Amino acid sequence: MSRKVDSVKDNDSKETWRLAVRIMNVWSVVNNKGIEHLEMIVMDSLGDRIQVLIRHDHLLKWKEVIKENMTCIINNGSVYNNDFQWKVCDHSKKIVFLGATTMNAIELQNIPPKGYFFKDFGEILQGKCKTDRLEDIIGVVSEINHIQSNTPGKKVVVSVVLKDLK
Repeated sequence: MSRKVDSVKDNDSKETWRLAVRIMNVWSVVNNKGIEHLEMIVMDSLGDRIQVLIRHDHLLKWKEVIKENMTCIINNGSVYNNDFQWKVCDHSKKIVFLGATTMNAIELQNIPPKGYFFKDFGEILQGKCKTDRLEDIIGVVSEINHIQSNTPGKKVVVSVVLKDLK
């Protein structure tokens, strides 16, 4: 008999766990030394999400396996405080894949398909948002204030004014 499935919400310190999740988003990050790692957001059947890091030394094992919107069972890994500069969900922790981390693709109908978690413009204007969190919004870019891209190898910084589409 297999182990019971843990919830994302309750996964805050242990290394032996089993999560049934949908991979919501996956993206590659390359640092200023050219070293690549993967990050992703996974969500369980309760709608709770957590950010996941796959370090460069485990990249080859996972890069071709992980696909957005797939459902799977993920076993084991390390749980750390989410110290990313930009957080993409409310969970205070992140999961880091280890050599012993396993993932099995399986069709799980009880986990909703990829969705968005829109933040209302009013809440943003009232300061009811975290300044280190990336939010989904619906709006339109009404003007571009400034573009900074003069340093080779660095990220382009763009300052924009958004308008609420309501």
